[in-house]
Amino acid sequence: MANDSVKITVLVDYAAKEGLETEHGFAAWIDVGDKHILFDTGQTGVMQINAGKLGIDLKQAEALVLSHGHFDHTGTLPQVLAENPKLEVYFAHGLHIDRYSCKPGTPVRSIGIPEASRQALVALPAERLHELKSPSYLMPGIGLTGPVPRKSDFEDVGGPFYLDPDSIKDDLIEDDQSMWFETDDGLVILLGCCHAGLANTIDHIRKFSGIQKVKGVIGGMHLVNADQNRLDRTFKVMDEWKPQFLVPCHCTGAPQAQQMQDVLGKDIVSVGFAGMEIPIGILRTA
Repeated sequence: MANDSVKITVLVDYAAKEGLETEHGFAAWIDVGDKHILFDTGQTGVMQINAGKLGIDLKQAEALVLSHGHFDHTGTLPQVLAENPKLEVYFAHGLHIDRYSCKPGTPVRSIGIPEASRQALVALPAERLHELKSPSYLMPGIGLTGPVPRKSDFEDVGGPFYLDPDSIKDDLIEDDQSMWFETDDGLVILLGCCHAGLANTIDHIRKFSGIQKVKGVIGGMHLVNADQNRLDRTFKVMDEWKPQFLVPCHCTGAPQAQQMQDVLGKDIVSVGFAGMEIPIGILRTA
């Protein structure tokens, strides 16, 4: 895979270029030379609609990476798996568990992987399922974090997430994982929601890969519920990376993304949208 050019196309987001659909969810398409990877599957079928309009054939994917077990990232799994009988699926340990959103004053919602998606995964041959408990390379130059250790003192999962409808046991969303790409200009990281926290995730990738330079970060950053202290400290960490680009999507939050632009500059921060194509460079050779 060395010397292959990589491009990431956002398929599902809360915003979209003209002619494409939007929804609360996330999915991205990754071209690696003549190889293709699907990252998450959105919520209701917008991914399939947008892929068709963009001329992307989802059946060409060799691998599907699931960032975590929430409904808005795993919603069309049955359709994806039915249309691609050889697809290899990669996810972190804990994807299948029941989980709930318990916001005061609002009805409790089940927000885990939909039952139809759960059953579609269960029905797959074991050799096509890859449950990660630690970082791993999907292919040379492309890695998956698996579960991310929570070491920073200012990051949390960023929401009212529980493992039961009675709000007794917190859901730490330990199955949250991200992807990284190793280029000659540094790391490019693709996030689903990054419930593990940006600092935790990037530190984890740096340690495992041995690469310190962060070229860019793309995806949901789950700052929508962050207080100002967390935002300030997150932006400080981002600034220390000296990235070439940051593309907040999905659950980052519009005001939070705007503040990110104000602090770090519009030349660095470009808010993502469905249909956005991001060439990230050539995978490094060594």
